[in-house]
Formats: sequence, structure tokens, C-alpha cells
Amino acid sequence: MSEPARRAELPDFGNMRRPPTAGELEDLETRAYAEGWEKGHADGFAAGLAEARGAAQRLDAIAGALAAPLAAADAAAVEQLRELALRVAGALARHTLVARPEAVAGLLQEAVAALADAEGPVHITLHPQDRAALPESIALPESVRWHDDPDLARGDVQVQRAASGIDARLESRLRELARRWLDADDDEAAHEARE
Repeated sequence: MSEPARRAELPDFGNMRRPPTAGELEDLETRAYAEGWEKGHADGFAAGLAEARGAAQRLDAIAGALAAPLAAADAAAVEQLRELALRVAGALARHTLVARPEAVAGLLQEAVAALADAEGPVHITLHPQDRAALPESIALPESVRWHDDPDLARGDVQVQRAASGIDARLESRLRELARRWLDADDDEAAHEARE
């Protein structure tokens, strides 16, 4: 005889998740892109910063090595040598900033973050080519007001918020580096004099 017929049991679908909607997939893709961009930016900026520090140290060593035979020379010759080192450093830095627009984006984000305590719109002034090269996903406040200034050099950044401002022009940054070199030299000379 044949086996008695059994009633078919449907599988339990209650524990299965529904497939994501197109909107959820788009949100997931957007978040993944932003996270990837942020990680890539952070990694690239860290690598660029390390490269710039290494270049600055090499230039400092070169300036020191070149300055050693000139120890008896007057201060004007040493200052001219430092100026030359700053110009070489500036040319290298400018080349890097033009070749890697994400470095400008990183500098821009740092400058804006430095003014986070100030209120009001953020006014950002860049060279038009730098602004055009900025990544679209750069994270900035909604209050940003963009200003193009073709008189600025490529890689220069100026940020203003209320009465506070950040002058991140390459020339200003190089002058700050020169000031630090001079302060370090003065500290070293004072330390050697005490010994």
C-alpha cells in the first residue's frame, strides 16, 4: 500500500531579513565611500606630513652642513643661505600641493577646525585651480563661503571666521619654519655656551 499523504509544511520565513531597499543600498554606498575617503585622506595626509617633515629635516641638515664652513662668515651670508633653503623648500612644497590636491584639502580642514570656537560663516579663500581640484566629499561646515583669488599662489589657504583668521599661505608657513630654525639655533647656542 501507499504511504498516507502528508501535509506539506512551509519553511519558516519569519527569521529572514528583507533585502535592503535601493535607498538603503545608496546610503550604505555613500557611507562606505565617505569612510574610505576619510581613511585615504588621513593616510595620505599623514604620509605627506611625514614626507614634508623628512624633507624639512634634510633641508635643515643641508643648511647646517652648508653653514658650518661659513661659521666665520657674517650673519648676512647665513641669512641668505637660509633664505635659499626656504625657497627650495617652498618650491618642493608647492610642487607637492599642486600634484596632490588632497594635501590642500587636509590643510583646509585643519584651518577650519582651528576656528571651530568662533561663530559665524567660514570664509575660505583659495586659488581657483585649487578650489576646482578639491575632493567633492571634503567635510566642511555648511556655513562656508567660498572666495576665489587668482593672486594667491597654488596651495595657499586663507580662512576667516568672525574676527579670527588663519593665514595658511605657503609663504607664511615657510616664514614660521624659518622663525623656528632661528629659535632652535639660538637655544642650541645658549646651551653650548652654558657647557
